[in-house]
Amino acid sequence: MSDTKWTEDQLKAITTRGCNLLVAAAAGSGKTAVLVERIIRIITNENNPVDIDRLLVVTFTSAAAAEMRERIAAAISRSLEANPNSKVLQRQLTLLSRANITTMHSFCLDVIKNYYHVIDLDPTFRIADETENTLLKLEVINDMFEDYYESENIGFRNLIEAYSGSRDDQRLKDIILDLYRFSMSGPWPDKWLVNNAERFNIETIDDLNKTIWIDILKETIKIEVTGYIKMLEKAIGIIRDTEGLEPYEVTFLDDLDMFIRVEESLSLGIEELYSSINNISFSRLKSVKKDKVSDEESLEIVKSIRDSIKKKTSKLIEDSFSMTVNDALNGIKNSYPYMKMISQLTLEFINRFKEKKRERNILDFNDLEHLCLKILIENDEEDNICPSSVANGFREYFDEVLVDEYQDSNNVQEAIIDLVSRKTLENPNVFMVGDVKQSIYRFRQAKPELFLDKYNRYPLEDGDLNRKIQLYKNFRSREEVISGVNYIFKEVMSKTVGELEYNDDEALNLGANYKENNDENTMIAGPIELHILDKSGEYTTEVEEYDGEGLVEEEEDIDSIGLEARIVARRIKELLNPDPKTGKVFKVLDKETGEYRPLKYKDIVILLRATRNWSEIFLEEIGSEGIPVYADTGTGYFETIEIRTMMSLLKVIDNPMQDVPMISVLRSPLVSFSAEELGDIRLLDKEKYFYEIIKGVSDDVYEVNEELKNKCKIFINNLGKWRNKSIYTPIDEFIWYLYMDTAYYGYVGAMPNGKLRQANLKILFQRAKQFEQTSFKGLFNFINFINKLRNSSGDMGSAKILGENEDVVRIMSIHKSKGLEFPVVFTCGFGKQFNLMDLNKSILYHDDLGLGPDYVDLERRNSYSTLAKEAIKKKILFETLSEEMRILYVAFTRAKEKLIITGATRNLEKSISRWVSSAALDDEIVPASEVLKGKSYLDWIGMAICKHRDGEELRKYIGANNSSIINDFSTWRTQMWTKNLLAVEKNEVAVDENEETDLFINSDVDHIDKEIERRLNYKYKYDLAGKLPSNVSVSDLKRSLYNNENDDVITVNIFSDKEVLKPKFLQEKRGLSASERGTIAHFIMQKLDLNKVNTKEEIDTQIYSMKDKNLLTEEEIKAVQKISFISFFKSNLGKRLLNAFNTGKLVKRELPFYTEISSLNIDSTLSEEVYGNENVRLQGIIDCIFEEEDKIILLDYKTDYVEHGKESEILDKYKIQIKYYKDAVEKITGKEVKECYLYLFGLNKEEKMNL
Repeated sequence: MSDTKWTEDQLKAITTRGCNLLVAAAAGSGKTAVLVERIIRIITNENNPVDIDRLLVVTFTSAAAAEMRERIAAAISRSLEANPNSKVLQRQLTLLSRANITTMHSFCLDVIKNYYHVIDLDPTFRIADETENTLLKLEVINDMFEDYYESENIGFRNLIEAYSGSRDDQRLKDIILDLYRFSMSGPWPDKWLVNNAERFNIETIDDLNKTIWIDILKETIKIEVTGYIKMLEKAIGIIRDTEGLEPYEVTFLDDLDMFIRVEESLSLGIEELYSSINNISFSRLKSVKKDKVSDEESLEIVKSIRDSIKKKTSKLIEDSFSMTVNDALNGIKNSYPYMKMISQLTLEFINRFKEKKRERNILDFNDLEHLCLKILIENDEEDNICPSSVANGFREYFDEVLVDEYQDSNNVQEAIIDLVSRKTLENPNVFMVGDVKQSIYRFRQAKPELFLDKYNRYPLEDGDLNRKIQLYKNFRSREEVISGVNYIFKEVMSKTVGELEYNDDEALNLGANYKENNDENTMIAGPIELHILDKSGEYTTEVEEYDGEGLVEEEEDIDSIGLEARIVARRIKELLNPDPKTGKVFKVLDKETGEYRPLKYKDIVILLRATRNWSEIFLEEIGSEGIPVYADTGTGYFETIEIRTMMSLLKVIDNPMQDVPMISVLRSPLVSFSAEELGDIRLLDKEKYFYEIIKGVSDDVYEVNEELKNKCKIFINNLGKWRNKSIYTPIDEFIWYLYMDTAYYGYVGAMPNGKLRQANLKILFQRAKQFEQTSFKGLFNFINFINKLRNSSGDMGSAKILGENEDVVRIMSIHKSKGLEFPVVFTCGFGKQFNLMDLNKSILYHDDLGLGPDYVDLERRNSYSTLAKEAIKKKILFETLSEEMRILYVAFTRAKEKLIITGATRNLEKSISRWVSSAALDDEIVPASEVLKGKSYLDWIGMAICKHRDGEELRKYIGANNSSIINDFSTWRTQMWTKNLLAVEKNEVAVDENEETDLFINSDVDHIDKEIERRLNYKYKYDLAGKLPSNVSVSDLKRSLYNNENDDVITVNIFSDKEVLKPKFLQEKRGLSASERGTIAHFIMQKLDLNKVNTKEEIDTQIYSMKDKNLLTEEEIKAVQKISFISFFKSNLGKRLLNAFNTGKLVKRELPFYTEISSLNIDSTLSEEVYGNENVRLQGIIDCIFEEEDKIILLDYKTDYVEHGKESEILDKYKIQIKYYKDAVEKITGKEVKECYLYLFGLNKEEKMNL
């Protein structure tokens, strides 16, 4: 056992057994130490020791599990030193390797591995890579949609029209995938989907009144109306206390009565509620004489209170009560077919995806929990779900189930814990520890409600089968930090925003023992600092509160981020250097020595709500001040030079006919061509690919200097070697081979930050290893794999090589800081608005409330938000803001000795006015209705500080009085910054943003009017040029021209955003599609060795050799008629091709080309005068050309189905395409194309074309 001196509550948490125990452990309360001590005492109990493998310890992360295991091992080892002969301790140390100290996913995986037979699962399964999983999902949903298109399902068609965009069906696919992800976070996704669709199956207003959505709307409206009543009561008090405002009293009392009636209607039905809200009207205020009013500020306050209520009421009516009750009913009722169809599609997707994974014998992380659940349950005779024999076995085996970070559990994990424990039996054995105020993973479907439900139900007293213990002593932070944290959260955290009332029972209690500072030359701690940057002068539209549609995503202001970082850099330098006036040095308590020492860089952390865009700017700005700083940005990996170079090399090896990656490789240290040499190569032939020209130089087709020729030969030889190697070698081995063969791994190691660069290359190698575990193979698929990884997951962070003891300032997200502590914490970017973009979705989802759609009326072509959506939107808003409140709590409680807050506001005067108004509505705390109006952390903090005695600077800024001030003993220092002040400090020129405006105002007005009219009416002559495609393929051009050949106007759709692929129901229904068979035939014709095509056996041997090299599959070989190939080579045209090949004449297969054509060929409606000289690049691939009598024969293979006697139709179809091919070949070769042929594989027949 530990020598730690435990508090009374900690000791209770360690020793209390025989019940379900919930330990509410606040930040810094020693939660992990308590959990470890509890385990140690259980397994070393002298009277009744429990083997450690009879405990199930569930942690939130693998790192936490590893740390727990290490702590337990260390504790046992210490005990063994004192009692070396203890058999119990020796046994526990031996059993530790078998201990079930694990994450929930790992535990589920173990259950599946041991009981796979229960669910008929192949035990050789593997866990799918995230990208492989994403690719499979896309494949499944695309196939499913194509099947529904083919079936002509009316419900599906209506759903597409209602919830997809005008271009394609991607929006509906995204809805199905989102709903899949969301439903899988619950234990019974099938039941959830069906039941929540059926909620829309209502007929009457009585049915509507019984829905959960009405209850939620009433709850949220009550919060708003209660806020209005408090505001009016406050205003009436001010009116009665202020001489001259008497005429206002009657009007305000009428307003108060009106909202009391609305509040009373909340207990009635929806019709009464609608009636009371729609009857809200505000009479005109009577006039008062300003010169008779004793306090003009009071006059402005009461007027602003009423204006605010009027505005918010108007918004409430607009959002939720603008339609009639019958319209509200019809919106729900008419959405039923849509929701039923969406539920059906999602269920079918779940089953199809499940089957696809079964075919490949893979599982994903969702499967782990759900398959484990499937093993642990069975149905009894009455079809009720009950524990299986496996679950009952676990209940008997585990002496205790201990759950760490319980506040972050979800419903599936809760169900699993219930099944393997005795939580619901007479001898309960579940120990749960966590802090609901630190539940910050709702985006992963964490359910803090699980913790809160038990927290509110379990008693503190002994003797119950369910019990809770509170650990609220904080052993981390100084009193200055704790008092500040307590003050802020008592003011703004409530059951409405935070899902918990932060009162004295919830507040942190000082537990840390910081020694006194007796050195007069030392500074310690100090007040919490609030630095506010005023961005006044920028154009903005101030938003008073959230509108019903959520917010538009806030545009990042890079300049202001930089200025905020400059404030941080300044404070860091001040803290690390002696005070210039007093010479005092800021110090922190050293954890090891127990003495005060000067602050180090590594003692400082900068916490950001989100690091994207912010961390890079902070790195640059703070680093420019000479401060060593490090950020785990989570981005930038794919943009590092070493990864870009290697990916370019892989692309060139896969397909050398790509100039951009080719130039990247040629200029890199891998090949080391100079810019001049690349210029010389390009001048040799401006039309060809670089690869073709370099190959030509290597083959002595072009004359260049000897040095360049040698470089070209070496590169061509290496490229050929690498390409051959890539065919047979697993991708991970091939990449490592490239590192060694090119010596690039060693090269980057010698560069600045060489270890980091090598670590980045190792990550690419590891990604290749992951890829090799998937069912996809080959270099081409690996490149696609990386592209998908980048697109689906975003960029990754570079490798991490920073050690814990590096003396640098760290920048990290608040989420990543959870569980950590730092002497000095900067919390920055607190003026950034909360992200409520999810509220804008056409369909919202909620675990308890189900589906919340917009109703789309296809006949009237309009849509509106249903009552279900309004209820869910309000619920999600409250939950999101509650999550933000908890994130703020996590940020503040990371600080041990000093907390510094920074944030920016667009208009400081307006912001402070709002804060003061909100703070003045209640003498004690900021009302929840006002907290709900906050757009950022800075708003919440500002509201609280404006009530605090130390908020005088803010109040003075707008001339507010100091009434209703709270004399809390926390200490704060506020400082306001302007852009100009920071620019001067940086020795930059501060620009007067009004200067240009002043000049404009003093200008000649008539001239300005004319200039404005001229600019507004200006039409750019070349306005369509920017919309012309830079490239167009021959097949696209052919298809467009052929389809419109009878029209008066021939155009290509140059404005389309993306290619629309032919759905599978229009392709061949059996086996591979016609298009796929055609691709295989072309591939075989490209790859066949023309020396070995004289017999069917020779051709078959070559084709099966391609299979052995993984170039073709058995299915692909069976899909083509192999007899067709020998038929071609026995034909007259085939013989002419072989003759050209055997006599050394020019033969090219699958010849790519680029050429330029006039834009008028793309769109004949364009003006010849304007666009006659505008060209567009035309690209294509020619199947085959060969030389005959110094002229060129052009050959194109066609695998289309053609009826005998209708050959002329296919000749007409491809005439335009072959004409462009002919022109391109003549331009490339400089030789005349004598004849053009189509070879029709379906008829084994050649057809000459007359162009």
